[in-house]
Amino acid sequence: MKIGIDIRSTLKKTKTGIGRYTIDLISALGEIDTTNQYALYSKKKVLDFKRRLPKLPATNFSHCIDYFNKGPGNLLSDVRVFHTSSYDLEKPKTSSLVVTIHDVIHKAYPEGHTPRTVEEIDRKLKDILPKADSLVADCHNTKSDLIKFYGVSESKITVIYPGVKPFVKGQYKDRTSDIILFVGTLEPRKNIDGVIKAFTLIKEKYRIPHKLYIVGMKGWSFEKIFEAFERSKFKKDIIIKGYVSDEELSGLYNKAQVFVYPSFYEGFGLPIIEAFSAGVPVVTSKSSSCGEIAGDSALLVDPYDHEQIGEALYCIIQDKALRENMAKKGFKRAKEFTWKKTAKEFVRLFTEIAGNSL
Repeated sequence: MKIGIDIRSTLKKTKTGIGRYTIDLISALGEIDTTNQYALYSKKKVLDFKRRLPKLPATNFSHCIDYFNKGPGNLLSDVRVFHTSSYDLEKPKTSSLVVTIHDVIHKAYPEGHTPRTVEEIDRKLKDILPKADSLVADCHNTKSDLIKFYGVSESKITVIYPGVKPFVKGQYKDRTSDIILFVGTLEPRKNIDGVIKAFTLIKEKYRIPHKLYIVGMKGWSFEKIFEAFERSKFKKDIIIKGYVSDEELSGLYNKAQVFVYPSFYEGFGLPIIEAFSAGVPVVTSKSSSCGEIAGDSALLVDPYDHEQIGEALYCIIQDKALRENMAKKGFKRAKEFTWKKTAKEFVRLFTEIAGNSL
């Protein structure tokens, strides 16, 4: 069977979450599937040498580059199943369409986008949902949102958790560093101003020596985060790193004593599992997918209550036994999210969809 995969998101110099997801997915498929043939669909101009194609993961993979904007339907007429994480492609005429929906943030948390962006995403999603033969949701929370906001049939949605690359090898060792870490795009939905308020509160109340590291690229309406930073009495102890390399990010995960991620809404919450894999105790939201992904391996808080966030952080900081117990549970939880497992579930779905189309 020949399978087409949309990899346009991987050509960007600074890869977004979808770009990383796609790279990791095709890499894992290359490791576990030697039977099917994969055509990787991308789009760029003939003389564009800046946008580089990812390395093919195995001999049964090939690139299909759309130089003249013909669309996957015209270039991939022999594929049985076509997969994409985007909403802007026409369904190939001769193949079944599988679409991964990473989140429904624009509906569940509309204040996380401009009204224009909400309208645009909503329009594109309404257009592609009826065309898709099958939908993949990153978590059960997103599946529920698709049913709630778009009336999608439950039978049309398959939940496949993404895998997570481990950030450390070996067992957990208690951290003596005074680092509280946050990782995520700088935008209102991530509740970073709440993190800064919580940090300021426990610095003043308990006189802890810790520093807060905030890691992530600037997103929509990031200015409010810097306003919260300027208002903090302890801004000298807040380090806003911006976007960092995977190597530097790994180093920060492996130094942090506690990881904080009280997001208002997440499609999956990848940094939670990254922190777990590095053996870092986690404080995260009880809402959206965060509680689902973390399970009982993190301290769950109300993201709208910065005092509760702060007290949870301090609880971990001052209790070594709690840190060790949470880190061990998180380390075990992280092992449930592997790309090998994700790839196997995708192959199973592709095979099922192709069989149904006969």
